[in-house]
This record gives sequence, structure tokens and C-alpha cells, in this order.
Amino acid sequence: MPDMTARLSVRSYNLTMCAHAHGHAQLVFPLHGAIEIAVDHSRGRVGPGQCVVIPAGHQHSFRADERSRFLVVDLPQLPASMQRLPLPFASVAAPLQAFCLFAEKQLQHQLNRTIEQRMGELFDELLREQDFMPRVDPRIARVLEQLEVDLSETPSLTTLASLACLSLSQYKALFKKQTGKTTGQYLLALRMERARALLANSDCPISRVAEQVGYQDASAFSRRFARYYGQPPSHYGSSSP
Repeated sequence: MPDMTARLSVRSYNLTMCAHAHGHAQLVFPLHGAIEIAVDHSRGRVGPGQCVVIPAGHQHSFRADERSRFLVVDLPQLPASMQRLPLPFASVAAPLQAFCLFAEKQLQHQLNRTIEQRMGELFDELLREQDFMPRVDPRIARVLEQLEVDLSETPSLTTLASLACLSLSQYKALFKKQTGKTTGQYLLALRMERARALLANSDCPISRVAEQVGYQDASAFSRRFARYYGQPPSHYGSSSP
């Protein structure tokens, strides 16, 4: 292993089933296409927006169409959030998936060991910040995608249950099982994190940030934000209502 924490490479496979184990942990992020893979006794087909988690020393077998591409990340050890996963498959947040696609472009563009090392270091930091969830049921995945499309909207539970093709009671139970939160709790977390990023990284005034995350009243947003983070919105930027 090089001296960087995470080593990134872009790989392709073929339809011949291969099997091996190695002394380091490994993550496989599908970029284009999917991979059929078994890790120990767990088997699945994994595509973009998901990843495969392979602990050090664990036998795994795999195959994929030769046209598919994957970002493979070699690590000395898995981040704690991945060590707690019940199965070796996880959902990947959109920003991390976007970074994987950027890494693919950079790695295929030129050989630059300094950039590669820094990307590995940054990737390691991104991994540590992720709250990895087990691979999400496709019905709930549709709901999660819809919630992130426009945080200024608050879809009714009935609308979301319909989107998931579930009854209201089935939807509530499955959403809580998959995410560990109610829909309201999950949406609040999305809104607060998006608001904090906008406040810190853009010149949007607080009133505009509030609107973008579903609050028409900037004062109500500020109170909720302060309760959530223990700091007022002004702490994260110079914007004002």
C-alpha cells in the first residue's frame, strides 16, 4: 500500500466469475453499470448510488460487464460507520457519488501522484463524514430522492406513501426501519445540513436560505436552526435577513 490513507483506482471486470481476498479493506463504487458480487455469505447486484464494503481478509467473488466502470478504494481499515453495517452493501450520498465521478475523470486524465495522494486524503475525510446506511429498499430510495429534489416543499406522508407504492402505515414502518428516522426527522436533518452549507459557502441571505429549505418565516428558521446546531445562522456566515 502507498503511504496515502486511501488509494483510488478505476477498474473494469468481465463476466467470468473471479474470487480472491486481500490484506486490506476495499470499497467498490459503481460509476457506470453494475457488479454482481458475493462477500462471504452475502450476495447482491450493486449499481451507481451504492457501494460494496469488503473488510480485510474477506473472500469475495465478482463479475461485471466489461463496459462497466468502478472506482475501487483500498484502505488500511474501514471507517467506523461501515464497520457497523449489517450487510456488505451501503447507499452512497449524492455528493460522495459526485466525487467518485470526479475522481474517475481525474485519474483517467493524467498521471499526477501528488493530486492522487491528495484525492486519497480527501476521500478518507469524506468517508469519515458519511453516515452510511444499509442499501435502501428501492421503494424508500424513490422517496429519499424526491425529498432531496426540492427542500422548499413538504410533501404529505400520503403523497410519499403513494410514491413508494405502500399504504401509509407500511410506508411509515419501512421508512423508519430503513433510515432510523421518521420522515419529519429525516427531512429536518436534510434541511438543516443544506442550510448550514448554504450559509457557510454562498452569499445567500438568511431569508433566502430559509426559503430554499422550506421556511417562509426567517425568524422561525433561525430559531429552529439555533435549536438544532446550538448556534444561530449568523455563526456560519456573514449573511443577514
